[in-house]
Amino acid sequence: MTYKYIALLLIDVQKAFDDIEYWGSLPSNPKVERNITDILQCFRELGQPNDRPLIIHFYHKSDNPESPFHPDDSRSHFHDYARPNPNASNELVLSKMVNSCFIDTPLEETLREHKIQRLYVAGITTDHCVSTTIRMAGNLKVTDWVDHAGLRNNGDGPFLVEDATSTFARGDFDAKTVHAVHAESLKEFATVVKTMDVLHSLTSKGPMLEA
Repeated sequence: MTYKYIALLLIDVQKAFDDIEYWGSLPSNPKVERNITDILQCFRELGQPNDRPLIIHFYHKSDNPESPFHPDDSRSHFHDYARPNPNASNELVLSKMVNSCFIDTPLEETLREHKIQRLYVAGITTDHCVSTTIRMAGNLKVTDWVDHAGLRNNGDGPFLVEDATSTFARGDFDAKTVHAVHAESLKEFATVVKTMDVLHSLTSKGPMLEA
């Protein structure tokens, strides 16, 4: 068993999403903070020094000075519960300026370089950056990997941790409806799981992955 071929991708867990007035509704999932906290803690406790899972923290960066995601705005900062550990060699911090974590970033190259076979995705918002990134991860087949014989193998594909994501109302649709519909549609691109599924699968038997 090895953990170094799995990764956790946390998308835009930033204080800007606390501004309910700006977003126009309460978030769809009030437990998102607790669930992300539990998943991140679990990943940090897995494996030995040479067998740690990869943890990638993405934040959204805007060049619009009026945006809460502008680097000069304190709301653009990571939430305390999802703050990267600067002393952990297996934790990376990357930024993006569009919905997808794969556009103009080194994410795909990083996943392939680490031979990631199982990618867990959580963060905000379900219907924008999480959805766009999951769809691209599925289409790019980023969890496929090449073994020592040069043969391509199918990885487990991306996993959407559905209850570790959240979103807001859109138009006439309430937040919970928007979240549910997008999570359901993402089953075409990913395996949709709950936080407890992830914690159980990683701590009970561990991932059966090979180099």
